[in-house]
Amino acid sequence: MVVVFTVLQVAMFIRNARILVDPEAGLWSDELHWQDGAIVDASSSDKGDRQAFDGGGDLFIPGVIDLHTDALEGRLMPRPGVDWPGRAAMLAHDSDVIGAGVTTSFNAVAIGTSSRKPERMALIEPFVQAVQSARAEKVLRADHRLHFRCEVTDPLMPETLEALLERVHPDAMSIMDHAPGKRQVRDVEDMVQWMVARRGETADRARAFAADFIRESEENGAARSLLVAEHARGLGIALATHDDETPEHVAFANAIGAHYAEFPVTRLAAEAAVASGLPTTMGAPNVVRGQSSGGNVDARSLIHEGLVTALLSDYVPSSQLHAVARLINEGLDEARAVSLVTDGPAALARLSDRGKLLPGKRADFVRLSLRGGFAQVKGVWVAGHPVCGMPQ
Repeated sequence: MVVVFTVLQVAMFIRNARILVDPEAGLWSDELHWQDGAIVDASSSDKGDRQAFDGGGDLFIPGVIDLHTDALEGRLMPRPGVDWPGRAAMLAHDSDVIGAGVTTSFNAVAIGTSSRKPERMALIEPFVQAVQSARAEKVLRADHRLHFRCEVTDPLMPETLEALLERVHPDAMSIMDHAPGKRQVRDVEDMVQWMVARRGETADRARAFAADFIRESEENGAARSLLVAEHARGLGIALATHDDETPEHVAFANAIGAHYAEFPVTRLAAEAAVASGLPTTMGAPNVVRGQSSGGNVDARSLIHEGLVTALLSDYVPSSQLHAVARLINEGLDEARAVSLVTDGPAALARLSDRGKLLPGKRADFVRLSLRGGFAQVKGVWVAGHPVCGMPQ
């Protein structure tokens, strides 16, 4: 079924609700008015022919914006070596993100890989095709975008990226350096043991792989990072660095013109980034679980200290609103928590038309209930149209 959003001429509004219209400013309202896909001022809506429904006292927030989700790769390859039809994968992924309250999703595809596995590189084309074709045919409910995550330890990354950019315009790019001995994998032996246990490599072969990654990073990482940065600058899109560990990593990010630091792995890096004016983002699963999956810095402590601008779903599509719920349950101001998944990421991605429910902004919003540190999505609207749940 093709979903086509037709323009509504009838003005609509919600009443009897807790509506966070501007998370950054902490601005609330008990009514929300919209028409033709955009938020309108209550006094300007067509009162002679408007439709209303009762919000039942529920919380309404701007639609969630996710700048980095890896989930589509898993839908396209549900098991190693098993391909899934692109349209089926994309529709399932769209249901996942809409059900999680995400109305704008940046789907991250690896351009180059630290695993050196050819099937990972072979996933690029079906990934891009799945997103682009579904968008062109208007079968999606969320606004799906492309995020190119560029692995600088892969010798094939530059030519792969440049060939893609001849016909594809990504919406964000990030620079990855997964060489062991720093950033995400600070102990080389951890990578060696992982390759032995998970990929069946011998210890000697695994150490040879690790040495190759380290050499590529040391000899070519900076130049390849500059290449990615130049392309992002030319396209006018947001650029992130990834897994920054030290103040030196942050200084390099600033030098190449990065717009934010994605998933800093130490408090030192996060503090250095914010002190230099470079915003940071953290993974929402880190908040939900109460710890990093890789033993890195606790995102909650950084958030409570004001060191984080946005939370991203990373590897769990439903994690953002659960993270918001947990933070509120732990005492963080409600508007501040919601800002981490709405106007915070909107600002980083230069999306001035969304993230807040102010007149002129897109009418993307979510109805939800927060209980016991978890979030239940009860309804989602995209451009003013209900796409998940039913108005009461």
